[in-house]
Amino acid sequence: MYENNICLLTDSYKITHHYFYPKNTERVYSYMESRTGSEFNKTIFYGLQYILKKYMEGCVVTREKVLEAEKVINKHIGSGIFNTDGWLYIVDELGGKLPVEIKAVAEGTPVDVGNVLMTVENTDKECYWLTNYLESLLLQVWYPSTVATLSAEVKKVCNFYLDVTGSCKDNLPFMLHDFGYRGSSSNESSILGGSAHLLSFSGTDTLTALTIPCNYYNDDNMYGYSVQATEHSVMTSMGKKGEIKQAINVVEQARDGVLSMVIDSYNYRNFLLNACSKGYKLYETICNFLNRTEGNKVVFRPDSGEPVSTTIDCLEIIGEGFGTYLNDKGYKVFDANVGLLWGDGLDYHRIRDILFGMKSSGWAAENIIFGMGGGIHTNVNRDTQRNAFKCSAQLRDGKWYDIYKKPLDSSKKSKSGRFKLIMNNGRYHTVKISDDGEDCLRPVFRDGEILVEDSFGDIRRRAECYINHPLS
Repeated sequence: MYENNICLLTDSYKITHHYFYPKNTERVYSYMESRTGSEFNKTIFYGLQYILKKYMEGCVVTREKVLEAEKVINKHIGSGIFNTDGWLYIVDELGGKLPVEIKAVAEGTPVDVGNVLMTVENTDKECYWLTNYLESLLLQVWYPSTVATLSAEVKKVCNFYLDVTGSCKDNLPFMLHDFGYRGSSSNESSILGGSAHLLSFSGTDTLTALTIPCNYYNDDNMYGYSVQATEHSVMTSMGKKGEIKQAINVVEQARDGVLSMVIDSYNYRNFLLNACSKGYKLYETICNFLNRTEGNKVVFRPDSGEPVSTTIDCLEIIGEGFGTYLNDKGYKVFDANVGLLWGDGLDYHRIRDILFGMKSSGWAAENIIFGMGGGIHTNVNRDTQRNAFKCSAQLRDGKWYDIYKKPLDSSKKSKSGRFKLIMNNGRYHTVKISDDGEDCLRPVFRDGEILVEDSFGDIRRRAECYINHPLS
């Protein structure tokens, strides 16, 4: 079977819809939005260009794919169900190019929930059935958009606590590090989720994400960076009795730059006692490393325990050993170029709790960075930002009909008509297509051709402006 057969990249039930629409249907117009009630008040739209380039650009429909799909559906649902004639029309009359127009907000843009993010409409009246056939594929933009939104919200809360505690912001781009590759649901999701994270932060261990800017967003720049770091297989190499000896070996062998060390293989307090107390060999070795070259830094990583209390405990021990000073707002900052990394079991709310706990205990936010894996890649779903794709208008016999749904659960009421997205008084608003105002939805795809190609850097700049917005 073809790996990317566009005829089969849909939900099974949609295969049957071509004969259910009213007679003389010519156009089907649908839209995507993050519905009101989402976890965050804005959604950063991201990932559509990837989907278009990978699955929809050019001559993606061939006779072989159509006949293959027909055979599959004959067995999967029943004979005579698949729209063979409709797909062959695209092959024979349209050169295998998808006859749809897609308009979308510029990727990287934070848009208030409850607004249209993308619209889709068929451009050939024979293919009215295609618009919502493509929903299943196009709506997968929810994933990179949600990850992009989550990372941006974390950056906002980090920025807020840096301000509140009078902290230096030099390290803000690295305050959340992506540890999510191993926990991703697939290689493709690691690529998409990992690249979405890079719209807000520069720290990542998800190497696969680095392929997105150059392969799909016309950008050869490096947007993700990492450091030398240990894991438990390294730190436990000499057993419990040899833990400190092995830690000394690690520091002595480390190259210049940042060194991150996991410290809870056995007892994090005992490790920090050796690492942060004068007269201990590990402390002296760390000091030699820090003094060897300007910019060398050691980051201690506890990997277990209750996040807030363990964080405060570690900060106090490190501060006792390496010293602190009070910044202009009276919060403690480490004297030496050392820091703390919390990377276990994090989500947005726990990060906020840790930062609040640090503030309450008199610690500046600049002393810590975070690592998040599953929290970035797998603790989100389509309902996090309540992303939905709905039909809102249909053209029959030359006349447009507005349609909508209005279930008893009013939060799922859909919009009716055709729309544009306008900016008014600094906020986005969805209005009728005939209303005044410049449309912020750009035509990005039409009849197999991508009309707008953004660079990853441009998308990143749009997303970065979000961190100064008020906290959701």
